[in-house]
Amino acid sequence: MRALGIDIGTTSICMAGYEEGAEGLPFVTNRQNTFLDGTFEQDPEAIIDKVMDMLAEAEQKGFGASRIDAVGISSQMHGIVYIDGEGRAVSPLYTWKDEKGKEHMGDGMSYEAFLRLHTGLPLYSGYGTVTHFYLGKKGRIPEGAERFAGIGDYVAMRLTGRKAPLVEESMAAGFGGFDLGKGGFVLDRLARTGVDVGFYPELSRKGERAGDWEGVPVCCAVGDNQASFYGAVDRPEEQVSINVGTGSQVSVFDSRLMPAQGVEIRPFFGSGYLYVGASLNGGKVYERLAAFFEETVEAFTGERVNAYETMARLGGGKRDTALRIRPLLYGERGDGAENTGELGGMNGLTFDTFHPADLIRAYVRGMADELYRLYERFPAEIRKGKQEIVASGNGIRKNPLLAQEVAGRFGMKVVIGETQEEAAAGAARAALRY
Repeated sequence: MRALGIDIGTTSICMAGYEEGAEGLPFVTNRQNTFLDGTFEQDPEAIIDKVMDMLAEAEQKGFGASRIDAVGISSQMHGIVYIDGEGRAVSPLYTWKDEKGKEHMGDGMSYEAFLRLHTGLPLYSGYGTVTHFYLGKKGRIPEGAERFAGIGDYVAMRLTGRKAPLVEESMAAGFGGFDLGKGGFVLDRLARTGVDVGFYPELSRKGERAGDWEGVPVCCAVGDNQASFYGAVDRPEEQVSINVGTGSQVSVFDSRLMPAQGVEIRPFFGSGYLYVGASLNGGKVYERLAAFFEETVEAFTGERVNAYETMARLGGGKRDTALRIRPLLYGERGDGAENTGELGGMNGLTFDTFHPADLIRAYVRGMADELYRLYERFPAEIRKGKQEIVASGNGIRKNPLLAQEVAGRFGMKVVIGETQEEAAAGAARAALRY
């Protein structure tokens, strides 16, 4: 059987053809995804246009509607787009990086902190519920909006002609305000806090499809974390998944629900849960280090260079350093014990460690340290028996220094997943199985 997987990422959109029993992915294509100028928002119609263009390319490469059995969709999580009664977007996509929830209300408390205090739920800026609450209080919910949905849900709507979103629980949980045990939004609790709950979407039943595209079943969108895990991990009882893209996540599967402070627990295809440590800091912070070196060279010499190859050589030649860096360029989520309130920091800077090689090595070590701190929050029973790390995402796939530091910090072998487009591949595989 054959399927197409579509992954709507934050910085790129990927489409992959998957064929059971085939080695690798027979068809892969990508398009860039960008923010609207000066914001953490994206244009949903531009995303749809790119998806349609990629579908035309898939047709030419032998993965058109007449030659596939299903379409799966993986999506960046947490963010929302508002939909009107005709099934069209009436707002930008407010992504997971949106920071409106950090703004202060009249009493000096931030919107995200207010919701956490009054609901007792882990709600953070960038989560759809927080963004929706903020926009409602500001009177900025778009005219004509009837529901909100994730961008993957919107892609499914446009492919199938749905006029109202149908949302799978992995996407729904990402909005925040979702009860994992009961499998639904806690609408009463949210309403008592002042959230307009009339905009929340309908939830799909297990295995329910969004509809058909040219006669082909289209699955409801699933979270990219779940899709990546499904596409990369083949022994979940023994393996830890680390994905480094724009942000980064460390994930472990278990069939049991065991809440723990500072740990996100996400539904996983109705078979259990992913325990997730999600960082705002991922490949983008290493990209910023490269940009720093490139800016410095250009400022002093007038020449433009690509720093990555030299950074790999310098860092690779410096296996240890006393310099310590916490590259938390985007801070940390939350305001409780799990959040120290720190941004990036450095210590141990001496005459002997004030060199580019030390800076690079300490920087990637700090990235690995943050992932390990997130992993340590998982219940001990969940971490028991884990022996191997499956690494995915270009932020670690193309950064052997980070893979090396992760292996050392976790004390486990790191295996780079054979499938490069894990989320799209996982969405396609899941479309044939669920």
